[in-house]
Amino acid sequence: MMDTAMELRDALDSIKKLWWLHDSYWHATAVRQLGEEHANKLNLEANELFFKKYTLLLLKSGQIKKPENIEDLVAIFRKVWANCFFGEMYIHEPITIKGDEATWIGQKCNAFESLQAGKMTTGYACGCQALRNGVMKALRLEPVHSIVESLVNGDERCVINFSFVPKK
Repeated sequence: MMDTAMELRDALDSIKKLWWLHDSYWHATAVRQLGEEHANKLNLEANELFFKKYTLLLLKSGQIKKPENIEDLVAIFRKVWANCFFGEMYIHEPITIKGDEATWIGQKCNAFESLQAGKMTTGYACGCQALRNGVMKALRLEPVHSIVESLVNGDERCVINFSFVPKK
């Protein structure tokens, strides 16, 4: 039975890798065809819409519930990361919480590594901001977050601050 569970996890990880590979090829093609600025705009818009719809799907299926505090929001982000990224990306990275604010620190990003290998980091607008926008908007939260440090911008890590702010 254990082999079947491990095989399933490996298969799901492979599917996630292929999805992200498709995303990378799509973005590279969009940059060549439409230019960097327009490709980034489309990529951010598509990411936000995808993660909003995906979060609504998780809510509707009962896999998550509307958060009541920052701890609940962190748990939802971890669920989304686990389901959408491969190699347990972001799952074990530290998150500190103070009041209604949290700081996430990431040391590794598969998307960044792919962009770096393709020499496409210059001018790339990181899609993580759109991911957070989509999740937070689906949860009826104000998308309050900021990128303090970013691998894409040449920093040694990503540092993201985000807050729990329900829409009024």
